[in-house]
Amino acid sequence: MGGRPSVEGDVYSYGILLLEMFTGVHPTDERLRDGVSLRKHVEIDFPGDVKDTVDPKLFSKSGREAKTYTSENFSGCLLSVVQCALKCSKELPKERIAIKDVVKQLNSARQKLLGL
Repeated sequence: MGGRPSVEGDVYSYGILLLEMFTGVHPTDERLRDGVSLRKHVEIDFPGDVKDTVDPKLFSKSGREAKTYTSENFSGCLLSVVQCALKCSKELPKERIAIKDVVKQLNSARQKLLGL
């Protein structure tokens, strides 16, 4: 955000990257209007309508490598990843999640997906 490089800045960038990957929307996308940031766009629908915000391609079952996960496991994983991205991309650096906690939360999301 125009400051010096920092761990908190890297965490912010990682959060925005996660949001881009899971929504299919980039921060300068024309769908984001009236000063609404990508983070705010996702935050508005979180957690209730988060499935409406994520990229529909995530729900595709095409491809040879596609695995079938239960809807409950997939939803739990999705909510955890989006929540982690939102925690990473808080506006104030001191409010952002620590990177070690990002790793823990994403590992937890993976376990939810696998039903572990």
